[in-house]
Amino acid sequence: MALVSDLLAPGTLLDGAMGTELLGRGLSLDAEPPELWNLTRPDTVADVHARYVRAGSEAVQTNSFGGNRVRLDRYGLAERGYELNVAAARLARESGARVILGSMGPTGETPPPEGEANLVDMEQAFAEQALALAEGGVDVLHLETMYHPKEARAALRGCRIGAPGLPVIASMTCQYEGSSYSTGFGFTPESLLQVFLEERADGIGVNCSIGPATMLDVIRLIRTRYRGFILAKPTIAPTNEAPLLPGEFATGALALFAVGATAVGGCCGTGPADIAAARAAIDERKPRSARHAPSP
Repeated sequence: MALVSDLLAPGTLLDGAMGTELLGRGLSLDAEPPELWNLTRPDTVADVHARYVRAGSEAVQTNSFGGNRVRLDRYGLAERGYELNVAAARLARESGARVILGSMGPTGETPPPEGEANLVDMEQAFAEQALALAEGGVDVLHLETMYHPKEARAALRGCRIGAPGLPVIASMTCQYEGSSYSTGFGFTPESLLQVFLEERADGIGVNCSIGPATMLDVIRLIRTRYRGFILAKPTIAPTNEAPLLPGEFATGALALFAVGATAVGGCCGTGPADIAAARAAIDERKPRSARHAPSP
């Protein structure tokens, strides 16, 4: 199995959001999931990937965040999960990006005691999605927006079952309120980090919910306990804050690298202009001979 560090070197620029880009192109979540567009509007999904590559992304994520059978079942598409995920992987691979990350979000169900979700079913759902993304050709699995330790554990175990040959990055999401960080269910970043470490995730990260400046402390926390690959994908529209301009996002990306992130991209709301600004800022700090060559 390849190491994440072999695929994504320090200073790697990832892509931005997929979901909000598709919403801007007419997607209605009331009618259909983003993953269905991998089959019904593949040219649109491919165009989003291509724009990120042209902006300077070295790695892109598949359009498969909600591609597990539990989430797809809400649209009556649970039995089409395999083809939707395989199509997502192939569209991302066709973008020409150097590395393809298979995006895997939470099921939307809640484990006990807070909820009634069955952890065995959760694990199986993640195993099925991991298998499909692997067969579609992704290089790495990215479990993102994890907010409950029990689901995070089930997800990591499912990935090992479904795609034992692929490395897995596990990312948490959290909010900052008052003077502390926690997930929507009140779990601390430390509790998610502990699960990631116990389950031997091949990379650890933070994504969504908070902007680059607020994310700095969480990246610092991870770096104090973990020496491996760290991913950061902040949002440009944090709750109760004005959206960041591309230049502000770029400054935030540099700051995240400075405190220990290995690879940085953007989550909800981040578009090609933000990634292009980050590319320019990163390249400006490199020696001229090592600067990123623009994609054709």
